[in-house]
Formats: sequence, structure tokens, C-alpha cells
Amino acid sequence: MRSDNATIYDIASDAGVSIATVSRVLRGETNVSAVTRKKVQDAIARHNYRPSSIARGLMSKSTHSLGIVLPKLLNPHYAMIFTGAYEEARKMGYSMSLFPWSSIDTRAYDPATMLVERRLDGVIVCVEYLSPDHDEQVLASLQELKHFMPVVLIGCVPPWYDFPAVTNNNAAMVREIVAYLVSLGHEKIAFIGGVQEDKDPLRRDVGYEEGLRDARLPYTASYRVYGKGTAEAGEKALGDMLDSLKPEYWPTAVIALNDLVAMGCQAAARKRGLSMPKQLSIIGCDDLFCAPYLYPPLTSINTRQQATGARAVQLLISGEDKRETVEWELVERASCAKTK
Repeated sequence: MRSDNATIYDIASDAGVSIATVSRVLRGETNVSAVTRKKVQDAIARHNYRPSSIARGLMSKSTHSLGIVLPKLLNPHYAMIFTGAYEEARKMGYSMSLFPWSSIDTRAYDPATMLVERRLDGVIVCVEYLSPDHDEQVLASLQELKHFMPVVLIGCVPPWYDFPAVTNNNAAMVREIVAYLVSLGHEKIAFIGGVQEDKDPLRRDVGYEEGLRDARLPYTASYRVYGKGTAEAGEKALGDMLDSLKPEYWPTAVIALNDLVAMGCQAAARKRGLSMPKQLSIIGCDDLFCAPYLYPPLTSINTRQQATGARAVQLLISGEDKRETVEWELVERASCAKTK
């Protein structure tokens, strides 16, 4: 048997052992029984397996430590990503350290400087919410980091970032949300939250505009409000929008950047006496644990955060140089309704 594209996962499956055991055999560690070692070696021979340069780099170090860099740690969305990554790393015999990148969108932050001195075997970096002004700086920093350790990216990864990645097609996701709201009869659809991204063809605004165009609905500038991904920002953004428009021009549906923004939008609507979803439908993103318990229960997009974290660890350890798009699922609840 020969498999030119065999990975460490194929060897583990063939030998009937864990990834961590294969890794120990490849490193020449002595805490593996002779029987198990032979099973792994035979599987390696059958597949003509040769560890990738990334996998060799991981296995040649002794720290068995991985890192994950996440922004906005107060958002449970990132806690779920970390949980998935942490559990997968633990299964494979690695520890996982968490590093905050709350200031990712500033020129003062350089992940390479922080991470290199930690002697990590590899790192996962989330690159969400980058404005065009800081794209080049962040990309240069990641490329510098790549010289010292393997890097896998997650989040809204632009196509020109040449790294292994587990990413989201935000354009397709938002386009699907718009189509869903249109199917309920909505024509005045607002979108709240996020940064104004100019270059990425997979950005949210592309999906929003394409969704409106597919439904032959006009793009209304006053319905697109940018802002932080917090409940406070969502409440202020929708409140300001409603206060600036005559009631007959108020949107009948709101797409929120995430469930926290949607929570704030619900608060703003209640303060103005709007009945939800009769007068205003709201849809979030991430399907956080709180979504079913909001009033009304929040329709949201499940972005499979734990699976994202786990898959990123798998790519990091196996050395697979590939980009994968995370699937998502629309979870319907009572916050959205037909207009008639």
C-alpha cells in the first residue's frame, strides 16, 4: 500500500492507535510497547509515510505546547473555539495556552514578538475583524511568525493569506440570511455590526449586498451600521437608527453581527415599544448558549465553533497545508416571523 498524501491521522487509523502514540514512535520515545511500536512502524511502511516539514518541526521539539490567539475573550463564541482546540490538543498529548489579541486592529500589537519567546510547537491565530488599514501589518507579522513555528489561521481569513486555515465564507452566510428573511416577506432589512471591509471578497457586506440584489431590493445606506460586536454596541446602533428615521421607514428585520449584538438590538426594540417578531424580526450569528433563552428566543446561525478549534489543531499537528471552510446551519426560533 502506498499513499503519497498520507497524514499522521492515516497512520494512527491503520495502526489502531492514537495520534499521540504515533507521534511518540516518530520521536523515538521509549514509553511505547514493542508490539505497539511495530504496529505503527508497519503502518508507516505500508503508506510510505514521510512526516511533513511542519509535522517534523512539531515532533522535534520537547515542549508539547501549542498556543491559540483569540480576540474579544468576553464573547462566548471564542470560549467555544478554545474549548474545541483545547480538548483536541489534550487528546493528542499537547497542552494548549490561550493568548488574547484584543487589540488586533491596532499597529501597536505584534503577535510574533509575543509568541516566539514562548517556545511553542505551533500556534492557531484568529484573524477576525481586520480593517483594510491594518491588513498588511498583520499579514507581515504572521509571515514573520511562520519563520519560527507552524501557524494555522481561523476566522474570517482573507484569500490572500497563504496559510493553512479553517475559515468562514461570511459572504455566503449573510447572503443565506438575507434570502431567509426575504422568504418571510421582509423588504426593509438592516445589518448591524462589524468593520467596513474593503478588499475581502468573502466579507459580510458582499453577502448583504448580493442578497439584496438577488431579491431585487435596494441597498439603503442608513440600514447598514458598523460597530463593535457587543450587546451595548448593538443596542446603541439600532436605537440610533430608529431615532434617526421616521417610523414608516424603520426596518422590519435586522441581521446582527453576532448573538451579543442581537441581544442589544432586542433591548433597543423593547425600549421603543416594538413587538418582536411581529414588528421587528432579529437574527443573530454564532448560536450561543443564551440564544434559546432570550425573549423572544433568537434565530441564529450555528457556526460550529468547537469543531473549528478542533480541526485547526488537527491541521497544525498533521502539517496539512490546506484551507477548509466551516459549514454553518440556520437555527430557526421565535425571533423571526413573516411580515403578513
